[in-house]
Amino acid sequence: MRKVFFDTNFLLRFYLADVPSQAEKARQMVEAAVDGQLLLITDLIVICEMVWVMDSFYNVEKELIIEKITNLYETPGISILNGSILPQALSIYQNSKIDFTDAVIAASAIKNRVGFVASFDKKHMKRLIDLGIKRIESIDEIG
Repeated sequence: MRKVFFDTNFLLRFYLADVPSQAEKARQMVEAAVDGQLLLITDLIVICEMVWVMDSFYNVEKELIIEKITNLYETPGISILNGSILPQALSIYQNSKIDFTDAVIAASAIKNRVGFVASFDKKHMKRLIDLGIKRIESIDEIG
């Protein structure tokens, strides 16, 4: 089976249909994947970039972003490398006041039983404490 890696702009055209000719090509490729003609592959970092662009540039509502990512994750013929944490990351993103990339960091830390995140971002990373993850800035804080 042929494998095709897809990038952020492919996903954006597919979901937003803001460039109709490209959206149609993306739709045809997704349909081919669903039909078992090829395997579409991407990486979690592509999903992070897609969410950032949809949120910050296109002002797509969080609920719609979550719906699109969930549908993508569950679509036969599409594989997301490093995507096993997506369901938990989406849950954190939906239920917390943190951005999607920070939700991915949190889900990854939880999955790997990491209790600390070294970050100088006091505003956003302090929100991870409710998930059992403590933000630290120095080794002295590990205790």
